[in-house]
This record gives sequence, structure tokens and C-alpha cells, in this order.
Amino acid sequence: MKQPASLFSMVMCFVMMHVFLPVSHAQNNDAVTAKHIVRSTLTGRSYELRVMLPAGYSAADALRYPVLYLLDGKFSFPLFYALKNNFDLGKELKELIIVSIEGTGKSREDWLANRHHDFTPTGLPKADTIWSNILKIPVEKLRSGGAKNFLQVLQQEILPMIDSNYKTNGDRGLYGHSLGGLFASYCLLSAPGLFNRYAINSPSLWWNGNEILALENEWAKQHKEMPATVFLSMGSLEGDLMLNPFHAFMNSMKAHEYKGLQLTTQVFDKETHLSVVPACSSRTLKTLYGLNSK
Repeated sequence: MKQPASLFSMVMCFVMMHVFLPVSHAQNNDAVTAKHIVRSTLTGRSYELRVMLPAGYSAADALRYPVLYLLDGKFSFPLFYALKNNFDLGKELKELIIVSIEGTGKSREDWLANRHHDFTPTGLPKADTIWSNILKIPVEKLRSGGAKNFLQVLQQEILPMIDSNYKTNGDRGLYGHSLGGLFASYCLLSAPGLFNRYAINSPSLWWNGNEILALENEWAKQHKEMPATVFLSMGSLEGDLMLNPFHAFMNSMKAHEYKGLQLTTQVFDKETHLSVVPACSSRTLKTLYGLNSK
């Protein structure tokens, strides 16, 4: 396996600020929130779901809502909670339900290990050994290649649970950043129709020699349609390791001219892998759920 040129750049793909927000019933006009723990019978692992409902959500009326699922929920939920309530003040978004997904492990080590497993399409033992040394995580705990299993957890357990407990309308979105963006791109090409909106932000497309690019080219040989709305973004200062496969993926998606694909791309000027997170999160909401979006 060819190793990436810059280990520092790769380390930055795994590091994010730790932010926590208690989940409770909010007051006044803020969105109402709730929490669920899903114990997967497929993998034996547990996931914490935080649910943000539209202000005024009522089980008594006939309204049903689209759902945006957020990966890396420990970090994404507080940010989207603030953004959503801010946008609501100006009535800039369609009403939607937001659900964040996070493994139940509380430590930094658990978070890194869980996402390394769940979001990577291919198991790479040599890479796992390298990363266990860099991240100071026991090698037996850091195992890649769990994306297929995590996708099954989404399909068979998490999404049905939300649909059975909340007033959803079948319109689903998926948001991911970094390795989460890698998983979102994998999901787009591996489970068509499971989601119809995707936010693929700063995706770690370098994984396993840019395997997602090869997967997209294989997809194009068999499919002329891709009925999805996709927001694809990156920070301009993320480095060649991130930017080169990003541009290759973006250009390939455009060149194949898939019928039904609504592709919006953005390179945020002077933003790094971490500083771009608030910008791409805000733009995700506006692009996928703005009042003028389809």
C-alpha cells in the first residue's frame, strides 16, 4: 500500500475540537431535542442518537418532515443546533428533523477508534498499525474497514427506528466531514436511494489509494442516473493530500453528467481542515434545505 506523503496532514484529518451540549427539552422557540441509545444486534455496539425537532412539532397534526443525519454527533450536534436555531429566526430553512449519530464511548480514544472503524470502506492492517502509533491507541483497538457493517446498521436499525418514532416523510440527508465525508461518498455509491441528499465535506478520499474515485468510475460504467442532491466542499488550505482527490472526484462527477444529480461544489478560501467546519456546516443547511432548494 502506498503511504500518504504527509502524516501530519492525515493526523489533522482525525483531530477535532471537543464540544458538548446537554440534550434536553429546549425552551421558548428553540428546537425540541431528545436522546436515544440504539443497541445494534448486528454489531453488538451501541450508538447515541440526538434528535432535534422543529419548533412547534406536534404528534397531533398531519405534517411530516425530511431528516438530516449527522455523523460525528458529539461535535456536529451542538454546531447544527446553534445554526438551525439561528436560521429559524430569519425563516431561511425548510422545517426538518436533525438526528446526530455517535458511538457511546466517551473518551477521545473511543471516538477516534469508532470513526476509524465505521467510516472506512476497506480494512488496512498496516495503516491501522501506523495510526495506532500516531494516535497512541492500542493496535488491537484500532481496526479499519467497518463501513459496510455501519451502513447495515443505518439501513436496518437506526433509520427504521427514527421513522417509526418520528413524523418523517422519506426524504433523508447525510452529513459527514473528513472520514465522515469519506463514508458519505461511499454511501452515495454503495446504497443508492437510502439517502437523497448528501453533504460530503472535506472527504478523506485518499483512503486506500483513492478507492472512492475508482468506485465512482465503476458506478459510471453501469449507471447513467444519480438522483441525489450533493453538496461537496473543501477548505483551500487543506493540502494536496486532501485537495487532489477532491478535485479528481468533483471533476469526474461533473464529467459523467449523471441524470438527476444536483451537484453543488465549494472550496472555502483560506480555510483549513478544521476551520472550515462551521462554514461547510452552515452551507450544508442552506444548500440542502434552504427555502429555494428542491
